[in-house]
Amino acid sequence: MSHVPLMSGFRSPLDAYREDLSRAPGRRRLAAGDEFWIILATGLRRIAQTPPRSRRASAHRLARALDALESDVAKRPGARMNRTADAKGSGLASLVAGALSQFPEPAHAASLVTHVRATAADAEEAGAVVLAREILTDLLDLTPHAHALDRGLILLQLARVARTLGEHGEAQDYLGAARDLGRSAGVPEIEVRVAGAEAVLARIRGNYPAARSLFESALSGAEALHLTDIQGAAHHGLMIVTAEAGDFDAALRHGCSALSVARAQGAREAEMLVNLAELCARMGYDAAALGASTAAIARTSAPRVRLPALAGIASAAGRLGDRGRVEMAEGLVASEASDRFPFETARAWLAVATARRALGDADAAGAAAGKAAAIARAHGYFEIMHHLEQDSRIPPATLSSRGRELIRSFEQWSDHPSADLTLSRSTD
Repeated sequence: MSHVPLMSGFRSPLDAYREDLSRAPGRRRLAAGDEFWIILATGLRRIAQTPPRSRRASAHRLARALDALESDVAKRPGARMNRTADAKGSGLASLVAGALSQFPEPAHAASLVTHVRATAADAEEAGAVVLAREILTDLLDLTPHAHALDRGLILLQLARVARTLGEHGEAQDYLGAARDLGRSAGVPEIEVRVAGAEAVLARIRGNYPAARSLFESALSGAEALHLTDIQGAAHHGLMIVTAEAGDFDAALRHGCSALSVARAQGAREAEMLVNLAELCARMGYDAAALGASTAAIARTSAPRVRLPALAGIASAAGRLGDRGRVEMAEGLVASEASDRFPFETARAWLAVATARRALGDADAAGAAAGKAAAIARAHGYFEIMHHLEQDSRIPPATLSSRGRELIRSFEQWSDHPSADLTLSRSTD
């Protein structure tokens, strides 16, 4: 069996959170939910360090503490402890507490894994990645009685966290352990999800042929098992690797398939539109890039997604000579720029700079470039520094009639960003 990385935790939860905060200069906390995350992480660590005969009592104490926390937070004006709730409106802390109150009963292990994994995902999303690793590490240690699929999902999430932290070897170890678990337990879903995760890792490492093969394997398995989230992720990955290979018709088809899955799931549609906009820009179809970026803005309020979409609007509008849309995008970037998302903010200012330069506005271009450079230097974003002086219009790529039809569909979003355009006819 593949080596499973150390299960006793890497550091104390408080030290982990301090490390996360160190990557967000000037901020005293990462999100309103951090109190919940820290209490949960600290409690899980105490349970993991407790002799097995005493773990039930420790888990029940933690459950009571989380219930008390949720009750206290609910009394605070305008307070919002976490983003996740069930259909009845119960907060995530209450859901975790309910599962802990039944620990270590095997019948309730799946509930504990599901809700603690969701907590770790919220922490990841807010930038508390190291703290998320501590939560997941102890969760894995405390759930040997859980179903193989649930334990496999913990390993896959730990691999994602390790990848985010740049620890690719550790990520591969987790994935190897998950694959072995899936095979030994006879759970093909784990193996399909591992293939998708390994494909992402291969793409990040620059091994595009391996990534394409793994994405295709993940897509085939996901279709057989009706795993729509993996289907969407595999189509997205194949969009990227086929574009790298210059097969833009295939990239468009996979991109539209990923968008269709996102729409069906009711999640990440705006992000997929941003990705399609970047693909269109790369192919030299600026009007289509403008349309997809505009559609993304109409579908999200999240700065992490809006800033790249605004960058797409600015870049495409600048190349098209659309001063009005450049000015609109610049104004929104100025109002929505966030220290929480320095990379996205720097890229947005870079896009404004190149757009202003394309319009001949040297002073405005210089001001925007200065803002991008300041953020890039502070955070070591060398790619952005490299691109500060680069932007040119790309000749449109040659596409099939199907590809050109998709491009025309994207272009319509420029004037009708909220329209639910039908793309399925072109993605069959």
